[in-house]
Amino acid sequence: MNRPLLAIALSFIAGIVLNALWGFVPGVLLFFALGCILFALANCYFTWSDNRLVLVLLFVLLGWFAAGVDGMQRPDGAERFAGHFVALEGMVTREPDVREEYTGYVLAVESVWLGDKRAPSGGLTLVRMYGGSAGYSYGDRLRVRGFLYQPEEPGNFGAFNYRDYLARRGIYSLMRVDRPDEVKRLGGGGNAVIRLALQSKQRLLQVASCTLDERQAAVLAGMLFGGKGGIDRFVNDIFIQNGVFHVLSVSGLHVGYVLAGVLLLAGVLRVPRRAVPFLALAVLLFYALMTGMGPAVVRAVVMAMLVLLAVQLGRERDWPNSLALAALVVLLFEPSALYEIGFQLSFAATWGILYLMHPIGKLLLKRWGLPRWLGIPLGVTIAAQLATLPLQVYYFNLVTPVALLANLLLVPLVGLIMLLGFLGSLIGIIFLPAAMLINIGTGELIDFFIGLAHLISLLPGGSSYVATPSWYAVALWYAGLVGLVEVISGRLSLLSVLPLPLSSLRMANRWKRLAPAGVAVLLVLIVLWPWGGAGGRMQVHFIDVGQGDSILVRFPGGRTMLVDAGGRSGDLNEGRSVGESVVVPYLHRLGMDKLDVLVVTHAHGDHAGGVPPVAEKLRVGALVLSGAPGYEELLDIIDPLDIPVCRVGAGQVLHIDEAVEVAVLAPAGEMPADAAEDLNNASLVIRLDYGQVSFLLTGDAEQEAQQKLLDSGAPLQADVLKVPHHGSRFFAPEFFDAVAPDYAVIQVGKNNRFGHPARDTLDALDSAGAHVLRNDRDGAVLITTDGRDVSVQTAR
Repeated sequence: MNRPLLAIALSFIAGIVLNALWGFVPGVLLFFALGCILFALANCYFTWSDNRLVLVLLFVLLGWFAAGVDGMQRPDGAERFAGHFVALEGMVTREPDVREEYTGYVLAVESVWLGDKRAPSGGLTLVRMYGGSAGYSYGDRLRVRGFLYQPEEPGNFGAFNYRDYLARRGIYSLMRVDRPDEVKRLGGGGNAVIRLALQSKQRLLQVASCTLDERQAAVLAGMLFGGKGGIDRFVNDIFIQNGVFHVLSVSGLHVGYVLAGVLLLAGVLRVPRRAVPFLALAVLLFYALMTGMGPAVVRAVVMAMLVLLAVQLGRERDWPNSLALAALVVLLFEPSALYEIGFQLSFAATWGILYLMHPIGKLLLKRWGLPRWLGIPLGVTIAAQLATLPLQVYYFNLVTPVALLANLLLVPLVGLIMLLGFLGSLIGIIFLPAAMLINIGTGELIDFFIGLAHLISLLPGGSSYVATPSWYAVALWYAGLVGLVEVISGRLSLLSVLPLPLSSLRMANRWKRLAPAGVAVLLVLIVLWPWGGAGGRMQVHFIDVGQGDSILVRFPGGRTMLVDAGGRSGDLNEGRSVGESVVVPYLHRLGMDKLDVLVVTHAHGDHAGGVPPVAEKLRVGALVLSGAPGYEELLDIIDPLDIPVCRVGAGQVLHIDEAVEVAVLAPAGEMPADAAEDLNNASLVIRLDYGQVSFLLTGDAEQEAQQKLLDSGAPLQADVLKVPHHGSRFFAPEFFDAVAPDYAVIQVGKNNRFGHPARDTLDALDSAGAHVLRNDRDGAVLITTDGRDVSVQTAR
């Protein structure tokens, strides 16, 4: 108990975790907490024994209770009207989230109007306003009319759970507003200090947007205040691949630069030493309000103020207690922040720098003899990367060896960009031409930053994707990291637990030299192990892409084939978002950064729209198309990528894996030009045979194409059928009888406008004896086989 705050914080965190595991019974928790308090008081009076265990139990109960209260859903929330067009009245409680497609407003709902009937309400609703931002801001009271709905559960394995993400913020419903005239401002309100902070931020960013180009202004906004809404996809990808995306998320780095500026300004103005902590606190709190009071910012502000106070009072600084107090401050107000990626990464990075820097610094400075100007920044970067690596792999599946170089070269530029950008924007509020002069240099520096980051991202082996590890692999990493540091520092000896034959002096010395290296190698293997690999089996993933098709085949020998990449009905550009937000992340979660074969059954947007982002973000060995027309636009888009293109037709075999036969059953090799009028019936139909198990993938083949397959005499019987055309009513009943599948998978979106799947189709599949699986109901479907047995998993 030399560090009581650490014990209290860990106990409080344990309580939050217990709430997630076993739920929340407020009366019981309060009863036991009151009992702990009374026992502790009696213990102090009668001096029975030590109170430490009682205090630990008390804070476990308090953490449990706080998490339970924080997660309680209001019974009068607007979500009870989900599925209806309603009008909401309430106040905007946060800064608007401006995006390319819409502007998001978090509304503290006061009442709901269903027709002419008013119902008092509470809680928060996220209003998405399409058709351009109307310029509303924090504190505005609005009346909005639109369609109210609840976020869906994720449909794919391991996908980001947006519903839980919103629920942790108290948001249980969303509203879509399609026209600006459906919104009316009723008045103003809110906290005056928060409103001032956000207005100041917007005024600074307005100057930046007037004096910099769009890309430069977006990057500056990200570095100053953490906004990512305006950053284009190219820059975003570069930052991610380099492992420097954290410069766009306000954290300790940014707070440190702000604090350094305050201290420098205080020195120039000769501010009395006793007043400096109060000045710094005021500036840092105002800055935190401008950035949204995220967990990383609050953590950095609390720790910065503790350091200043320790210096002011002449007290010894103890980083474990400081880190624990920062965690307590965040979690007391928002217990659910424990599950936020930003919270975990921020505290992990800070812990790594403070705990790992000492042994790493000794290695770099003393053993390797690096100069301090290089050794200290390099040590900080290594420590932060080691501490955050398992979380980055677990959440983002990304390993970035180039991050060491990128952080060393790029992070120092961030402080200079922030300084010039802030000064330029501040001066521009008074005299805009002066800001234009200053921001000429700022813009050039931002362009240099992006250019250098791009060059670093081109280094071979700079980044790669690995499969999502198990949660216990993450825990083992941290346990092993702590053990490694303790062994190196001499505070822990492994000799005492070695078997007796190894206890000789010679073996002990050899073990002492080799143990750290062995543990380090083991740690890397734990996190980078190919978790969830095919393991000699064939896996067929029917990915949930909504109203579209995307099927991933992982062959027993390790090769991969993607059949279609989802999208939306319409042109290819409308479907890009599905490839970027659904298919590419799905492949990355499996540790894939390349595809051996990418098949596009036909050129409709709901099959081919997601192909361009897949081809851009993964290395594709070959693109396989049919001989039908309609692929011209797709080929124009991916032509710069230099991917070999193969045209195939009925009777051909794709040689991908020795154990699996991949046969093309339709369509014919060359097709007439008028086939473009009926691309569905020109779909590629592919048959997979692995041992005794077969799959039939049919694209959007309709009744005409199905009849041709029946007449061709092609082998149609299969254990698993990808139902043609999302289960539409245009089918040949005898086709399903000929296939006679055990499992029939329908790739279809929920509440689609086409009415898929048709009732007649479902009845025909039932008559054929098939067990029907659907993306709209079951989420993604994973079918695994060893060539004899078949196992089925669904995401829902």
